[in-house]
Amino acid sequence: MKSLRALDVAVPPTFEQYERAAATLDRIVATPPDPPRRQLIKGWMLVPALAATVAVLVLVVPWGKSDRAYATWTPIPVALSPAETTLVGKACRKEMRIYDHLDLSRAELALAERRGEIVTMLYRHDDPASTGFCLAHNLPGTDDVDDVKTGNASSSGNFRPAPAGRFIEGALAVYPEGVSVTEGAAGPDVAGLVIHTGGLTVQATVSDGRWVAWWPEPAIVDGEDVPRTYDVQLNDGRIFRNAQPAK
Repeated sequence: MKSLRALDVAVPPTFEQYERAAATLDRIVATPPDPPRRQLIKGWMLVPALAATVAVLVLVVPWGKSDRAYATWTPIPVALSPAETTLVGKACRKEMRIYDHLDLSRAELALAERRGEIVTMLYRHDDPASTGFCLAHNLPGTDDVDDVKTGNASSSGNFRPAPAGRFIEGALAVYPEGVSVTEGAAGPDVAGLVIHTGGLTVQATVSDGRWVAWWPEPAIVDGEDVPRTYDVQLNDGRIFRNAQPAK
């Protein structure tokens, strides 16, 4: 398994790093859209939550210690230490052996994040495309990993990268306890993605052309998507609110 450079941190994030992330989120939410660029995105069309080649995931497995874990959720994720990546990754990969279309011998860890006591990991491989994601309970500073929940989305084709300045919605999983996790592709110049849904503001983890996020509310209610809007921040600092996903 090969981790991204963004995950290769020597120590867990400091309080100052967390504060900087919070400031970035506030700036994305508060900054008005750039007028010239907004004219370019007026014609973008909202597309379904998943690309046509990927199936919607509605998972029906129990979470377990949900009350305790959900209470620690944070809208801003933090990176994992190498030790946490190894510890939780081992448990995640063990549970993902059930997926016939996810070849763990060549699946790479694309993204990982922590929100309170819950760690999210995203694995993927191409040719054909397959994504496996995992949510696991891990109290920071301990070796205990439990309540491991996974999902898989695959297609007969390869992954479609997002164009510059844009993003693509990917797999969406909803647990009956009211937890949603989603992922997708991000353009090469996309530095940040913020999701607004159900009264929550969620900063996604973005790296190397992929993004992932989860939140403690259902993304689908009575068969209908709960409205989601997105703000996109580019590497040059520009921020576009209410950006639409690419087709």
